[in-house]
Amino acid sequence: MRMNRLAATLAAVGLAAPSLATATNGMIMEGYGPIAAGMGGAAMAYDNGTAAMANNPATLGLMANGSRIDGMLGFVGPDVETSMGIGKSRADAFYMPAIGYVKKQGNLAYGGGIYGQGGMGTEYAADMAQVSVGRVIFPVAYSVNDRLNVGGSLDIVWAGMDLVVSGYGINFKDGSDFTGKAKGYSLAAKLGFTYKLGDTLNVGGVYQSAGNLPDLKDGVYKVKGFDMPAIVGLGLAWQANERLMVAADVKDVLWSSSMNTVTIYKNGAPVAPFQQDWNDQIVLSLGLAYRFNDTVTGRVGYNHGKNPIPDEFVNYLWPAIVENHYTAGLGYAFSKRSTVNFALSYAPQVSVTGTGTMNSTMQIEHSQLNWQLMYSYTF
Repeated sequence: MRMNRLAATLAAVGLAAPSLATATNGMIMEGYGPIAAGMGGAAMAYDNGTAAMANNPATLGLMANGSRIDGMLGFVGPDVETSMGIGKSRADAFYMPAIGYVKKQGNLAYGGGIYGQGGMGTEYAADMAQVSVGRVIFPVAYSVNDRLNVGGSLDIVWAGMDLVVSGYGINFKDGSDFTGKAKGYSLAAKLGFTYKLGDTLNVGGVYQSAGNLPDLKDGVYKVKGFDMPAIVGLGLAWQANERLMVAADVKDVLWSSSMNTVTIYKNGAPVAPFQQDWNDQIVLSLGLAYRFNDTVTGRVGYNHGKNPIPDEFVNYLWPAIVENHYTAGLGYAFSKRSTVNFALSYAPQVSVTGTGTMNSTMQIEHSQLNWQLMYSYTF
């Protein structure tokens, strides 16, 4: 009964929580949860709280016995400008709440939570595009022995899109920061592990399935061909001494199987095909965490993911072109039960010039300043 009430609550919050964001590693966040985000997004092989359900659910097996609840607010601040008279995007502030609960009892950990997975957003004088993707996640982890943890999750995926393209006469939006006019829902999953190679070294990995999103619909318009990618990740965490931890992850984000041609239909007739043909993206995350004392922990990190969009198809509406993120974070423990964590991420400006028939000589510039704040309580 208690888990049924939890599931209902999470689903209700998920439908109300805004999860719009502008692209970071393509359309996915550079880090989920401020512990990981402060370390460049590295999260495969150490305990990073309930954000594990968005990273590698097997790390929930590394938790201490008891229950943990995390409440988080994330901010994505993109700065996008496009040449040829299109101008500067007014979409420069997106807020993403998240919540997670996990109970660890003996060898078993389980719970539920809501995380925005990512998206893209721009708003110019004449045109705009907003895409949001989020997940209601139900993770389970099991400690097979003192070295091996396995875990997985069932994810309810939702996506929403608003789109105005004056040149094609496309106009569907609901005027809300909480939803998109065209919507779609699906199921996805994750499967992960952690393994203790030695007293101070852990390895972890995860496979996350594609979003499996159907066509996004609003009754008049239909968006066909939009999906979120499958991800394969592997990472290490080394406890160098009692104060310093070093973590590194590598992920293969399989965009080529999910972002090809996105076609907009109106009343069943195709209006515009937006060719994308994104490349698969290797994302490298590196991070350090240093515990100054029992109260304060500092973090720094670096995240690199090569721009997955070919210059031939880059689009001013969906400029997912940033590549480098420099991150820092701070954790503060009010007590053994109550902590707060904060992370700041800066993506310096990148510039791309279109080379295709539809975007020839168009220049797009994009930088970001993002942050995440989380309060945690254990009991």
